[in-house]
Amino acid sequence: MPQFDTTFFESQIFWTIISFIILYVVLDKFVLPRIANILKKRTQLIEEEIEAAHRQREEAEQLKSDYNHMIEEIDSETKKMFEESEKRLTEERNRMMSEWNAEMERKKRDFLEDAEATQRKAIKEIREQSADLVIAATEQVLHERIGKSDANKAIEESIAELDKHKNN
Repeated sequence: MPQFDTTFFESQIFWTIISFIILYVVLDKFVLPRIANILKKRTQLIEEEIEAAHRQREEAEQLKSDYNHMIEEIDSETKKMFEESEKRLTEERNRMMSEWNAEMERKKRDFLEDAEATQRKAIKEIREQSADLVIAATEQVLHERIGKSDANKAIEESIAELDKHKNN
């Protein structure tokens, strides 16, 4: 094997050292700076992406917080609107019920007034008819004519007597 031959051993060491130095210089001047630059750029890019991801996460959390706040505001506003609506409906119902009650009271009062007027009229007509009947009956019984005042007096006495019997 030629590499183990001692005659060539010194030259091989020399050329190995020269090759190593040339390789080291080439790597140090050209290759390693480019690799270091590429690694540096990649590191910066990764750090920027991580930083952008953090910013986006913070923005997302802020948006989420704003969204939750808006939902809370909308919820409270909705509750307020429902309460106001319920209050208006209750007030409207109470107003309508009071109007209805007032109308029913007025109709009841009118009915009672009409009934009372009709009752007075009926009583008056009954008294007049009774007076005429009493006069006619008395004339037939006595064959004489009595006056209207006497007939009215007799009717009043009869009605008073009927009221006494009714109360007893």
